[in-house]
Amino acid sequence: MNPDRDHRIAPEHLVRAAIVYVRQSSPTQLVCHSESTRLQLGLREKAIALGWSQPSVIEDDLGISASGFADRPGFQQMLLRVAKREVGIILCVDASRLSRNSKDWAHLFELCGFFDTLVVDLDQVYDLSHPNDRLILGIKGTVSEMELSILRGRLRAGTEAKAARGELRINIPAGYAYDSSSRIVFDPDKRVQNAIRQMFDQFDRSTSVRQFAMWFRATETRFPLRRRGEKAGIRWEFPGAKNLQKLLTHPIYAGIYTFRRCETRIEYVDGKLRKRVSPLLPKDKWKVCIHDHHPAYVSWEKVLKNQARIEENRPRWDMQENRGAIREGLALLTGLCRCAHCGGKIYVQYKKTSALYYCDGEHTRGSGTCLSFGSHLIDQAVSRELLSTVRPLSVEAAIQAAEQNEREKSQEFETSRLQVQAAQYEADRAFEQYNLVDPKNRLVAATLEEQLNGRLAELQEAERRLDLVAKATRNLTDKQRRRLHELASNFQQVWDHPKADAVLKKRLLRTAIREILVSHQRDQQQLEVTIHWQGGVHTCLSIKKRATPVGRKADTAVVETVGELAKTLSDGEIARVLNMKRVLTPTGLRWSKDRVREFRYHHHLQSESRFAKSDGFGLKGAAEYLGISRKTLLRLERMGVISRNQVTDFAPCQITRQELDSERVQALVRTLKATGRLPKGGCPKEQLTFFDEEQRT
Repeated sequence: MNPDRDHRIAPEHLVRAAIVYVRQSSPTQLVCHSESTRLQLGLREKAIALGWSQPSVIEDDLGISASGFADRPGFQQMLLRVAKREVGIILCVDASRLSRNSKDWAHLFELCGFFDTLVVDLDQVYDLSHPNDRLILGIKGTVSEMELSILRGRLRAGTEAKAARGELRINIPAGYAYDSSSRIVFDPDKRVQNAIRQMFDQFDRSTSVRQFAMWFRATETRFPLRRRGEKAGIRWEFPGAKNLQKLLTHPIYAGIYTFRRCETRIEYVDGKLRKRVSPLLPKDKWKVCIHDHHPAYVSWEKVLKNQARIEENRPRWDMQENRGAIREGLALLTGLCRCAHCGGKIYVQYKKTSALYYCDGEHTRGSGTCLSFGSHLIDQAVSRELLSTVRPLSVEAAIQAAEQNEREKSQEFETSRLQVQAAQYEADRAFEQYNLVDPKNRLVAATLEEQLNGRLAELQEAERRLDLVAKATRNLTDKQRRRLHELASNFQQVWDHPKADAVLKKRLLRTAIREILVSHQRDQQQLEVTIHWQGGVHTCLSIKKRATPVGRKADTAVVETVGELAKTLSDGEIARVLNMKRVLTPTGLRWSKDRVREFRYHHHLQSESRFAKSDGFGLKGAAEYLGISRKTLLRLERMGVISRNQVTDFAPCQITRQELDSERVQALVRTLKATGRLPKGGCPKEQLTFFDEEQRT
């Protein structure tokens, strides 16, 4: 008998398998604390000493926490084998390796007690069917669970205390770095600093974050991004809209040190506990917020302004208070108008060369519209009010715009110059590495030569871009400045110019106007417009509304004609036929493809032209089918031998295949091909009788 064997180990246990359960709580512990893994794997020798010849090891849970929030496939596999009576003993270093939560402990105790499975740690063997062993192991399990809670509480308290002093190292975005004293300072790379400042300046001239991201790609401007967990520094690449949104609203650029701007929630999903991270919390709920903690790129007011702009650009169907992002449509008051009847936002619908403002009433299907009106007259009236308001400041604004344009060009030139300088450094460094290698060592020299060629290509591209920017960076001449003053004094001419940017007009309108209330006086056929300016002043306007065309009931004959034509013709062909017949729409307009389609939808007429397989021919097709000329086919029609089916005038004709294959038509065609002419009367038999009668007379 083995002296190391415990009396609890029976022969039926030795028949089953022995499992050595190995677990580390995180990947970091797996890398840094490898001795713990070796200690757990050493339990195989203990299992062999207890009488098992080939103990199995479960290592599937290495790097997975046992706190209850993560799925542990190895632990689940072990429970399944215990329930199948395949396991005689489970070996672990201590109770904390098996579980750190009471739910898994209770499940494991219950299965081991029912199916007679032993548990072994470094101290002794436990038989969970015995109350004393279960009590001891249960106390160890409770201690391991409390140990995790105590350690977690101590770590959290220490982290929060250090963060409250602003000394906790956090993940910082591009533009900042830690110095030797663990203080947050500007990134020493001037190119990175210039890129961060350019980001905030350029966003002021963009309409949305998405358009801002597209600007980087259109201008081939790369931006520094620091990915989480990367120790190699920053990467220069084209930023995405999500990256820019986070950076533009990050308080760290305003010199504010923050901690715990989000909170972690525990949710019960599909029978399991899951950790969820909430969206950004309001500022008053941040755990730590220290102003003037480190150097700032912009002010806190600037960050708040960016947050408000991005929030305002959210889709208008989600909220009734925001104005939406500025787009390139011709309607200038998009997002500014509100219905004075129901209080809802007024939306815009674009056609080919016009725009229509409308209100959906209660914004539910079938609720009807409060009002609708074209964009031309109201846009003109509101624009005149804006121009009369800003005319005294137009000259000063023109001067500031010219100066701002020069600053932008200078900043773009500086960015390109720094990019050339950085590319030159990388090329010089690659050349030094290539110059140090032994030319005979081609395995290394070839790789370094390839890297050098890549750096030289990047340098050449940076120099090309610098030349383009330098050519575009030109200061205004005196003549151009005088012309600018002339245009500023006549701002109306600039505004009405066909090439004037609609996006810039909308930005000016939104800068000066907070909201526009519109109501429709139906008895007077005019719009009552109230402009709410940003300063709190109100302006009331009355705009004569164009009379809305009054529709009339469609003629029954037109509905029937369109229904018949739709069986074989497309909407465009139907419009051509109706226009040739000089038939107008119910509103007195000429037909078009879109109007025919809307007419069919309104009268529930299905278009069968795409699905119908025509069994007929036109004149040309029928003539080719019979092998005769078009003139001969028309003569057969005049003789009454064949007939054309035509829905209405100017519609395509149809001759059925059945009629062309009839015995009478085929006999006439055979006679024509044999004699060269058609028989008189259109019937070969009657023609022969006529000849006989002539001979008798």
